[in-house]
Amino acid sequence: MVRFEKSPLNQPSGQTKYSAGQINWRQGVLVILFALGISAIIFRLYELQIAQHQTLSAQAKSAQLGFITVPAERGIIVDTHGFPLALSVESWDLYLDEIHWKENPIAAKQSAAELTHYLARDIQKEHSIPKNQIQQWLIDWASSPQTSNTPVLKSLDLGQRSLIKTKSLFGVRLLPRSQRIYPNETLNSQVLGYVNNFGEALWGVERDYNQSLEGESGWTLEEKNALGGTLGYTPTIGKKTIPGKDIRLTIDSEIQRLSQEHLVSGLRDYQALSGQIIVVDLSKNHEGAIRSIAIAPELNYQDIDPQTGPTLISQTSNSVIASTYEPGSIFKPLTVAMALDKGVITTETLYRDTGVLCFNSECAGDSKIQNWDGRTYGEVNAQEILKESINTGAAWVGSQLSTDDFYTYLDLYNIGHKTGIDLQGEVSGDLTSPENKSWQMISQATQSYGHGVRVTPIQAIMALTTFYTEGCLIEPFILESNNRFEPLCDRGHRVISASTAQIMRQLMRGVVEDKPWHQAKVNGYSVGGKTGTAIRYDTVTGTYAEDKMDATFVGFIPAEKPRLAILIRLTEPQKNDSLAGATAAPIFAQLATELMAYLGVPSEEANQITRK
Repeated sequence: MVRFEKSPLNQPSGQTKYSAGQINWRQGVLVILFALGISAIIFRLYELQIAQHQTLSAQAKSAQLGFITVPAERGIIVDTHGFPLALSVESWDLYLDEIHWKENPIAAKQSAAELTHYLARDIQKEHSIPKNQIQQWLIDWASSPQTSNTPVLKSLDLGQRSLIKTKSLFGVRLLPRSQRIYPNETLNSQVLGYVNNFGEALWGVERDYNQSLEGESGWTLEEKNALGGTLGYTPTIGKKTIPGKDIRLTIDSEIQRLSQEHLVSGLRDYQALSGQIIVVDLSKNHEGAIRSIAIAPELNYQDIDPQTGPTLISQTSNSVIASTYEPGSIFKPLTVAMALDKGVITTETLYRDTGVLCFNSECAGDSKIQNWDGRTYGEVNAQEILKESINTGAAWVGSQLSTDDFYTYLDLYNIGHKTGIDLQGEVSGDLTSPENKSWQMISQATQSYGHGVRVTPIQAIMALTTFYTEGCLIEPFILESNNRFEPLCDRGHRVISASTAQIMRQLMRGVVEDKPWHQAKVNGYSVGGKTGTAIRYDTVTGTYAEDKMDATFVGFIPAEKPRLAILIRLTEPQKNDSLAGATAAPIFAQLATELMAYLGVPSEEANQITRK
């Protein structure tokens, strides 16, 4: 190698002498910095490619995937025979892809035109958009961050879904969902309840047992491109749904249909404001099973907005368990049963009726009780008090019991308490007892014939059913029960003795069968029952409306060993003087006739039915 050296004569004083192939300190610093940079890059590549590979890969995948909730299939509600009352069918929600529509406005406009052509009516109904504005409205919907992730339409049926898929519309996607349908438009709607398009259970069995019916939702992921547009779904990743459980009710759809038809026609025939019918099974091992709850006016499922629900919340009320009223004379048998059970009267004890029963020396105003028809009956026994529905007689019987005994029995009848039916929303009724400041001595007397006490229809029928369940008050139920083989008193509690209950069955039979003109009679079958006509109490004004009545009939057929207990109640009937015997009783006779035929209950022998 040739070296070049500067002449010492020409080299400035204090300068270093260099030769070819040597590196000065500046170059050395650059080499070191370069080496450090290369090392840093290699270390970073190692960190990204090896050390953090799994973490970064997951983050990248996460950026490409969106979380999608998949609702579970809701359980079916069926009647006692397995007939579906509420079930879910597959449907689809329609979404617009914001990213795709922004990327290609021409294709988006074409999709909007196609959707307007095929789904204009549905869009108009759900969003109240004029038809000539729908196309632009869809474009605006997809462009807005507030609505782009919200379905334009919910619950498209199979035909609509097939149409959209066939058209392969740009930037339009369908997500499956479960839609609730009710095969019968009016059958038991206040009891069954309703699930709206958002999957919310609003009332009734649907809400009461929602946790069991709705199951557990799952989830899946949707894959997106770099701009956020949807590429597709990855159903293999996620959590599977757990379907909801099915529920079997004690409701018999045919009994329910017949009950509803007779109630609706009864409201029309007697010009009543509203009404209820309850049918309770009393056959062995089925005692207390609710076979129908009919309520009118009806709530038609077709009239319910799937987004907002019914127009009025009051339309959804199950008035059989949630509304109270003064029952009137259907209460009298309870009073007679108390007195017989306590031994203060017998069936032969006579009461001399003068038409008026006084509770002070003045015997005026609120201190006296009169018979509903203004008649005087003379000497009467328990059977005649019930058959003629004598107010003074029932009040006298009630006064033979001590105050403690009277209210102890009412407590056992669950008056002022809930029945325990397996539905939410039941109210307890209202009973003025000696603990209340408003209670007076005459209160016990008026309550003896169902005045000054409020019950729900389900409380009324179950209290009287005690006579037919060996003197035990049992809980009614609407869900099929595994406890039906237990002894009756184990399913409730004893109120009166079995022997008193047997006497009451005979008395109840006599009320109907010993009256030649009683309109609750059914050809081929004996009937036990009691009417009740009560002046309606206005809870707002605190006064009784003399021109407004509640008409009730509770009947048991056949009379001695009944298959069914039936309550008919009409609110404010305008025909036949609003009397229960001329309104509610005929409805019972018509309905009971059809129910005996439907159930195949053998006709009683002619010599077993003694009618007067």
